[in-house]
Formats: sequence, C-alpha cells, structure tokens
Amino acid sequence: MDKQEREAALLEKREIWRQHIERWQSSGISQREYCRQHDLKYSRFVYWKKKYIPVEKSAVSSAIVELPTFSKFPGVVGSPLRLVVGSGYRIEVDRGFDPVALGQLIHVLGCL
Repeated sequence: MDKQEREAALLEKREIWRQHIERWQSSGISQREYCRQHDLKYSRFVYWKKKYIPVEKSAVSSAIVELPTFSKFPGVVGSPLRLVVGSGYRIEVDRGFDPVALGQLIHVLGCL
C-alpha cells in the first residue's frame, strides 16, 4: 500500500468514526450502549470521540451538576458528594450522600 492509498484509507476511517460520533450524540443512549449495539470497541470509540469532541473548559462548565450542600446526618458539614477533576474524574462519596445527585452526576459524566 503506497502513501496515497494509506491516506485515503485513513480519511475513510476518520469519516466512519465521525459518523458514529454524530449518531451517538443524537441517539440519547450512553457511549457503552451505542458501542454494544454497533459492535464497536469502547476504547476506540473514546479515542475517536476525543479527536472530534475535544473537552473544552466551556463544555465542562456547562455540564456541571449542582451538588447538594446538605447532609442527611446531623453534624456532617459540607457536601457529601464531590467531583474531583484532573487526569480523569473521581467522585468522592461521604456518608449521607444523595443517591439522586450521584446518578445525575454519573449521567452527565457519561455524556462528556
């Protein structure tokens, strides 16, 4: 395969993944479910999604879920649910967290 054929094959691959990303965005289902339904490797999907949908500060800030600042337990101060951003996401859960808020947070992170 010469250079011109390799470039054409790469362009075709990029177009296929771009179409998958667009279809997933309009599907309303999770990335994992989309991959399962279309027999795609999830890791490859994430790789190509990052190429087509770069995470920008404005995109992250528009997807923030307001977390409750109360606790169901007396004497516990602050939010029992925290999102830590940096080389990925980490959710910290303390006693008294709100399971509905946790579900909303996980849903939003799955959409990014």
